[in-house]
Amino acid sequence: MSVYCCEHSLTIGIGCWGIAAVLTRVFRCALCPALFVLQGAAHAHHSFAAEFDYERLGDVEGEVIEVLFVNPHARYFIAVTDAVGNEVIWDAQTRSPSALTRIGWSRETIELGDTVTIHGNLGIGDTRKIWIREVRFESGEIVYPTEETSD
Repeated sequence: MSVYCCEHSLTIGIGCWGIAAVLTRVFRCALCPALFVLQGAAHAHHSFAAEFDYERLGDVEGEVIEVLFVNPHARYFIAVTDAVGNEVIWDAQTRSPSALTRIGWSRETIELGDTVTIHGNLGIGDTRKIWIREVRFESGEIVYPTEETSD
């Protein structure tokens, strides 16, 4: 019996290596592709400080044009008119859907077409990102992505 090992690009006879050594090499050959696939998932989740500024708070006002109530963070894309009259898209992010659901949010809390003012931590540099701390609707209703009632 022999086993092909991708690490050394050769066929290994069990008699010359021993079963433990062959299984170790086969495991390594299987592990490399798995790590390659899983690194994408690890990259997808990141620290707050990698994208948002703890010190810079701001407001973004506009119309919700896309809702992603999915992991790892619920996201709302907001069409905003900038200072020169151009429409720009802001990426508003908050906690996971499961965390939001536990405090009463649902997919319908913020809907397509809603006009909102979002208060939160601005993105690092000149990115058009904001971490939601408060959402104010045209009706005057205010919702928070935490159990707090204000900053």
